Amino acid sequence: MSARRPLPSVQDIIRCLREYTDSLEEHFEVAVWIDINGPKVRTGKLAGGKPVHLKKGDEFFFVNDDSLVGDNTKVATTYTRELVRVGDKLKIDDGLLSFTVVERLENSIRTIVENNGILGENKGINFPERTIEDLPAISEKDRKDMLFAMKQDVDFISISCIRDIQDAEEVRMLLGNSQIKMLAKIENQRALSNFESILRVADGIVIDRGYLGSEVDVDIIAIAQKKMVAMANAAGKPILIANQVLESMVSNPRPTRSESADVANAVMDGVDGLVLSAETAVGEYVDETVKAMRKIAYQAELNTNYLEYQMKAMRNVPKPVHVNESIASSAVLCARQVGATIIMVITEAGGTARLVAKYRPLIPVVAATTVRKTARQLSANFGLVPYYHSGHVQTVIKDTLTYARDIGLCKAGDIAVVTSGQVIGFLEGTTTKMQLVRVPS
Repeated sequence: MSARRPLPSVQDIIRCLREYTDSLEEHFEVAVWIDINGPKVRTGKLAGGKPVHLKKGDEFFFVNDDSLVGDNTKVATTYTRELVRVGDKLKIDDGLLSFTVVERLENSIRTIVENNGILGENKGINFPERTIEDLPAISEKDRKDMLFAMKQDVDFISISCIRDIQDAEEVRMLLGNSQIKMLAKIENQRALSNFESILRVADGIVIDRGYLGSEVDVDIIAIAQKKMVAMANAAGKPILIANQVLESMVSNPRPTRSESADVANAVMDGVDGLVLSAETAVGEYVDETVKAMRKIAYQAELNTNYLEYQMKAMRNVPKPVHVNESIASSAVLCARQVGATIIMVITEAGGTARLVAKYRPLIPVVAATTVRKTARQLSANFGLVPYYHSGHVQTVIKDTLTYARDIGLCKAGDIAVVTSGQVIGFLEGTTTKMQLVRVPS
């Protein structure tokens, strides 16, 4: 029997991805996103790395010993201190397994399994009745992981289980001036309660509904999601929905009707992206899942009244309006009035491009930038087509519109609305110019 082929390292995966996209003529921009553990409690290792079956009514121990290799009677965990009391519930793997604490021991807790299920390694543990305050936002391992991510020049870092603005600010300080965008993952009641302040500090939001659903009642999740999406849209920041999106497709070739409706509603509410997890990580129908997701999202977009959305967004902009916001909304309004087929935004850090996307124009928006990282990061925003311009700065408008024409976004002679700064190399926040040009032949 041949030896098992070793798995590629994270560095190799990132390198291969970038080499592949660089070799394509279509100018695809694919961002690299690394998720950091944050103040999340997880299960430890299991014998042979294999999941174990637990039965309702069995005793099960959670042990404070990183070296412990677990089985169907015990597992190591990163946290079982005095926070947990007799009678408390523990939920694992987005609530798929539930335990009741019956006794505290010197270095472990004894529980009773509440339902049949499968326990895997490195699964998140929720404490619905308790709030953990003493876990640091960034552990020593998280710090090392973030330094590794910065060394690899990734585009996004997300921090799991952020609790408040202080956690978000600590992450921001560690990132420094690396230009990596920070995504805050909303996964617990604390984060939900502090969402508005977290949104101000983060560059984007990820709602992890599986983990969040273990702490927040199921009847609240859908309404909370809609409110968070609306607030992120108003701020012009990308918001993504993750976990339990097309969960049934882990083992089935087709999604359920309720899953399809859920995805369509999320798109129509205004989310920028949908994140597949188990469906593509361990699922049996990876290609089918991605295709199903695209079809559902496409139909939802076709049947969304973006003109109504656009007018509402313009009415709700706080007064006085910032110059960038005014240029962005004016570009969208002007494009509609003159019958333009494309909006082009020349940007360096991406701020104005995101503001234009915020108004959900009915035509494509091409974001041209001389910064490759910015181009990759803009791929997370709804409706934006990033274009990395490596040529001379004086030809950026002509080259970008030619690219848009070549990929079928517009035709020669069409009207294009172009926004830019007064000089090439302007910084984010100084977009002051809007003009109308014809797409070159």
